[in-house]
Formats: sequence, structure tokens, C-alpha cells
Amino acid sequence: MTLLKYAKRLAGLTLLFSALMGTAVLASNVGTVTRDSIDVRAGDSTSSQVIGITNTGDTYAILDVEPGWVKVQYPNSGVAYIASLYVKVSEADASVKDHAVNVRSGPSTSTEVLGQLNTGDKISVIGKTADNAWYKVNYNSKTAYVSADYLGGNYLYLVQPDKAQPTTAAPTTPAPEAESAPEADNPQEANVPTLSVVDVLKTFAPAEDNTYATINTPGGLRLRSQPSTTSDSTILTVLADGCSVTVKEVGEGWLHVTDDYGNDGYISSEYVEIKQGEKPKNEGHIDLSSISLTGGGAEIAEYSLKFIGTPYVYGGTDLNSGVDCSGFVYSIYKNFGITLQRNSASQYTQGTYVDKSELQAGDLVFFNTGGNTNISHVGMYLGDNMYIHSSTYSTGVIVEDLYDDYSTSTYVGAKRIIN
Repeated sequence: MTLLKYAKRLAGLTLLFSALMGTAVLASNVGTVTRDSIDVRAGDSTSSQVIGITNTGDTYAILDVEPGWVKVQYPNSGVAYIASLYVKVSEADASVKDHAVNVRSGPSTSTEVLGQLNTGDKISVIGKTADNAWYKVNYNSKTAYVSADYLGGNYLYLVQPDKAQPTTAAPTTPAPEAESAPEADNPQEANVPTLSVVDVLKTFAPAEDNTYATINTPGGLRLRSQPSTTSDSTILTVLADGCSVTVKEVGEGWLHVTDDYGNDGYISSEYVEIKQGEKPKNEGHIDLSSISLTGGGAEIAEYSLKFIGTPYVYGGTDLNSGVDCSGFVYSIYKNFGITLQRNSASQYTQGTYVDKSELQAGDLVFFNTGGNTNISHVGMYLGDNMYIHSSTYSTGVIVEDLYDDYSTSTYVGAKRIIN
């Protein structure tokens, strides 16, 4: 064999090896489908050709993540797109960022050290704790934990928290971007009567004066447009555990209620405490009429208030059915013909920096809530120290004080999109 032929053959083998290695790397960024009968499309648009159907539990190698879509490796066609609303990242590549990093048996520094990793080592992340402080990893074919401070990776911010695992103490808000999984069936609704809407409505009678209900379930309770759990019954918002609402009518298995923000709908009566008297003030309720909206983005900020109570949905950009933190501000600005980047870290690269003391309505405010990047959460400033954001699965879109303890401790900076 001549030297030239040998070199060509070696080059060919090298390319083949590289291709195989590239496939192996991509395969460890895995997305799992969360719903049945979801269209798989040839492009990143609902007008693109449907090339297949995927169902709950199907897994694909992730090639890229785009606004509203996940690009995946798909049999036969090679590349396909699935709406990000129905895909969760179940496994992601990670690189170790420091020397002698402990791998532990549990998400705590008090647990057993199983081994150590060093700078540049690769490991597969398969989950994380609710506070984003620890990543769950696959270590020597065993489940283990590594502090989130020492791992980096392109898709780590999309890995979902494992609610079945114990976690370290975590503040309730703001939630990191994409912390919650796509909207799932609510176990609290499993025992709700399955009567038709018409039959349930026939059972309703006016509640006595000064009747209110306090939500009594850890995950919060869905406020629906109809007394039904069918797809026709829109989820208006998620009422947080401990929240009190005014009861207007009482029916078979359901209550007709209103919340502090004027949302009017129905909740399951099984997971509330019905009481008589003056409804207590809900902690964290903001009197929106007191907020002064000023600045070039005032109109945008005012528009955002229409969507208080929109559910938090991982990867969501629909202002009515569900949004995550960056999806919320992305969709608000899009309504005014302004295109933002899709995730919070990228959005922080846009606009002009503005000092916290100079904030105006419509400015974007950014936080580091413990993710694998410096920016992991975003909201929109309103005025009078208040900001609006899509916070957690149990709260959805809410208004909060920018100077409360948690917001202050995680605040990074602000950008002005409209001068």
C-alpha cells in the first residue's frame, strides 16, 4: 500500500470514527415525549409536513433546541421537529468545571462520597433537585449527585427536577427557566366526579354570603373554565396552596369561585377547606391599581398584566395556555413586533444595560436562580419596585416585589429593549 493510499484510508477511518463519536455524544442529549399522538414534523412550523406520530415515553437524541421546537434525530428521515411543549430533556451531556469534584450518594454534602471527577471529565445528567443545587448523574452505572456549581452543558438548563427525590431547602420563587415539566395530569383531580358539565351545573346552588375556600394541596389546584377535567375545560390559572378564594356557588364535587385577580372559574371541592367569614388577605397579593407604569415600555408592561394567572408550562410561548419565564417576555414583546431571543441567558445579550435605580416599565430584569449559567430567570419590570414573571408551576404568571429577600439575593441586572 502506498503512503498516499494509507493516508487516505487513515483519513477515512478518522472521519468514520469522528462521526461515530459525534453520534454517541448527541445520543446522550435525550428528549422524552410526554404526551400521546404528537405530530413529528419535517420543519419547525405547524405548517411543515407531518412525517410521523410519537407517543408518551418515546425518546430521541436532541440535535438542537429552538423557540417552540426541539430538533431531534429521527429514524429514516434523519432530522425532525417536535413541539417543545411535549418534550422534556431526560438526559444531558455535562462537563466538569473544576478539579477533585465529589460525586455523592445523595443531594447533600453530608452524604457518602462515591468518587471524584476532574476538569473536562464528561458525565450524563439525568435529573436535578428542585432548587437546582444538585444534578442527578449516571456514575459507574449508579445514580449519584454532583453539585450544580461544578457542571456545565448546553442543555442542562432544560433538565427537569426529579420531584421524587429529596431536595435541599428551596425558595418558592422565582423559578429557574424551564424548571417545570410540560403540563401533566394533576393527581388532585383524579377523584373528581366524571359527570357531564351539564349535569354538574344542574347541581349548583348559590353559596351563603361571606363563604370562601382555602386551597389545601401542596401542588396547588387548577382553576378551570368549566366544572370538568376534559380538554374543553381551559385551565385559567393554578391557585397556590394556602390561597383563599371567594365562593360564589357550590355544586357536586366543584366550587364556582373568583380569585384576587378577577379570574372566575371552577375548582375541585375535595382539596379545599370551605369557611365562613371575611376572606383573609392572600400573602403576596399585589394591588395592581397602585402601580405607576411609566417609560417607553409602559404600553408593553400594561399589556403583560392581562396574562396574570397564565399557567407555567415548560417551553411554552402561548400567553393563554402556558409560558415559561423567557417564553412569557418573548411572547409579550412579539405582540408588539419585537423579536427577543428565546431563553433568558440570550435575552440578557439584547438591549442596553440599565441600572436598577433607573428601571422603567417594560425593562427586562434578570436573575441567577442557581442554574448552570449566570442568567437562569427573567421577568418584566412594571413600576413601583414590582415586576411580572412566569414563576412556578404552582403560581404561573404573577407580580412580585423586586426588593423582597429572594428577588434581591438572585438579581443580576436589567436590560432596556425600548428607549
